[in-house]
Amino acid sequence: MVGTVDDYLAGLSGWQAQAAAELRAQLLATGELSEVFKWAEPVYENGGPVCWFKAHKAHLTLGFWRGAALMSLDPRLTTSGAKMAHIKLTAPGQIIADQIGPLVRAGARLNAELGNPARAG
Repeated sequence: MVGTVDDYLAGLSGWQAQAAAELRAQLLATGELSEVFKWAEPVYENGGPVCWFKAHKAHLTLGFWRGAALMSLDPRLTTSGAKMAHIKLTAPGQIIADQIGPLVRAGARLNAELGNPARAG
C-alpha cells in the first residue's frame, strides 16, 4: 500500500525510479516547497499545491497546478485547460535545477498572490 512519497518511489523501477528520485531532490532543493503524499501522488506545496509528479506506463508527468500561467518559462509545458500544465519526461536528466527553480518560485509566488488553488471559490 502506498502511503508516503517514499513508498511511492519504492514502487517505481528502471528509468522512472531514477527520474523520480532526481526530480524529488531538485524540487526539495529549491527550499520553496514542502512534500506531502495526497491524491495518490507526491505533491509539493507552498501556500497550497504548486506541483506534483506521477508515473505513467511510458512517461513521468511533472505537473504544475497553475502551470498555464507558467508556460512562458518553459516551452515543454503543455495544457489542455485553463489552469494546470505539465511536462512529460521520458528519461532521467530531462529536468535540471536551473529549469525547475524558476517554475517552482513562480508557482509559489502565484499561490501567495492568488491563494491556495485547491480551495473552491
